[in-house]
Amino acid sequence: MKAAALFLLPAAFLVSCAGPASSTANSPLELLPAEPEKGTLFKYYQPRGESPRKNNWAAPLDFSGISWNDMRCATLISPSHVVMAAHFIRDARTPAMFHDRMGQPEERFIVSHKVLTCIGDIAVGKLNMRLPSGYKAYRFASVADATPGTPVITTDQTLTASVHQIRGVFGKGVALDWVPSIDPIYRRHLIPGDSGHPTFVLKNGELLLLETHTTGGPGAGPFYGDPEVQQAIRAAMIELGN
Repeated sequence: MKAAALFLLPAAFLVSCAGPASSTANSPLELLPAEPEKGTLFKYYQPRGESPRKNNWAAPLDFSGISWNDMRCATLISPSHVVMAAHFIRDARTPAMFHDRMGQPEERFIVSHKVLTCIGDIAVGKLNMRLPSGYKAYRFASVADATPGTPVITTDQTLTASVHQIRGVFGKGVALDWVPSIDPIYRRHLIPGDSGHPTFVLKNGELLLLETHTTGGPGAGPFYGDPEVQQAIRAAMIELGN
């Protein structure tokens, strides 16, 4: 991957007996605590074992649709399909491990994929079996969600959530920037190995897929809100089958 050259609102959580609290927030800034806190996602991570979530500002967010056990990240867009960076595809021999919100693992394999380099740095992968409903398949963000300056949640190979903002949409790509008004602890300088990790817009507490990293620094990648990008991905999913 190539390197690229306030007021904090109280969190409003809805407690669930079935797992970590959820949220109805429309901005990650609403989740940030008074004392700056790194968005570490797991108390401890075991690829094939229980991996409980850490109880911090990121705990209300559902990251169960991200496979973290390999740097070649895979993100669920349906119970049986993932997206990856086309230049950083996970091979069929490496498991794709997913952990639900209670930290319970499910193992799958990417049995086939289709590269969409004519659209962007995207590969669509097909899993060997559908995942059950406890694993989040992310909906795409829309063009209306991609206003410059909108705070977003981005992820990386260190299993951390960070808060960046949209710099702008450029054709079928979107570029990110850091948020100058919040503590630098919420920034991630993306590096090789972070390729393919997703960034999300937060809407009514739901993570909507905005991009998967192609470049470093604050991040940039294919814009999943673009109608042509969405159409190409859905066509690839049909071709790969359910």
